[in-house]
Amino acid sequence: MKTGSQQNHHSFRPLICFIGTLRALDITADGLIRYLIRALDADVLFCVSRTSSQDESRMKVLPRERIVDFLLYEDAELGYEKICDTISGKTLNISPPYPWRNALKIDGNWLGGLSGIAGSGMHLNYNLHKLSEMLMSPHIAAKNYSHFIITRTDFQWLAPHPPLHLLDHRHVWIPEGEDYKGYNDRHAVCSRKNVFPYLSFFDGLISGEAFKYLSPYKSLNHEYQLKLHLEHQGIRVGRFKNLAYLTGGEGTQTNWSGVVSKEVDGVTYRCKYPGEVDSATANSRAFSEHIDPRLLLIKPPMILSRVTIWKARLRMLAPWLARSTLKFGK
Repeated sequence: MKTGSQQNHHSFRPLICFIGTLRALDITADGLIRYLIRALDADVLFCVSRTSSQDESRMKVLPRERIVDFLLYEDAELGYEKICDTISGKTLNISPPYPWRNALKIDGNWLGGLSGIAGSGMHLNYNLHKLSEMLMSPHIAAKNYSHFIITRTDFQWLAPHPPLHLLDHRHVWIPEGEDYKGYNDRHAVCSRKNVFPYLSFFDGLISGEAFKYLSPYKSLNHEYQLKLHLEHQGIRVGRFKNLAYLTGGEGTQTNWSGVVSKEVDGVTYRCKYPGEVDSATANSRAFSEHIDPRLLLIKPPMILSRVTIWKARLRMLAPWLARSTLKFGK
């Protein structure tokens, strides 16, 4: 059986994009190098919020020759309300009140980090916006990457990432588990075709477009917000079996769950979500026995799309037809 990098087509050029913070990188580096960076033969980019004056040195645990760019930003210290108002004023050329503030009518952690709301949803939404700006920069665009693996440094990988040639480039690929009625928001494999639609939620929030399809909901979590966003963008989602779990050290600070101990087959794991350890260890054990990455995939249904996906495609390809179709379907 070939290694992960050998299985990837020679024309593939993947970029691993680490987002969030540099949490637990000292713990996870070996697994990231073996099962993610080398398995996919990928370059690395960091787009993370600064948490420590030591952040630059923390990145040195990964192969320096693989790192093509990094951004350590401190924008969140300004407060997301001010950030959103400032961006609205510049991009919309209107006066307050700005459309994004309608989002405050919807409760839930999807806006975690904004106006004292618990959770990390807004941190992630803005983080993906910053990543989108990085990927549009000329020196990154010139590298002509074929795939973008959007992930976190605090994932402890237990087996090689599924090779990219098995992942249909028309879909965004997300590991199973931790969906909370939506989609796992911690790891995604995007192609050049769909990476910017995947990253575009913040722009829709600022313009007010996102509120149009979110407004029926009184409360949202970030996973369900992601699901609604992908449906709105007309993006289908493929799934693969979970092979990693979130970890951290004794003093790891998190926005939601703390780090706990979980024992599996006599081995103690430090994790945020015990169920994630159960699935990652079971799937990695099964993979070590069958060594067939095709068995890691959970293919999308044969039916091409739900009604919401088709509505999104109509809206993008033929707006006038979409409007008439939507009215007819009510």
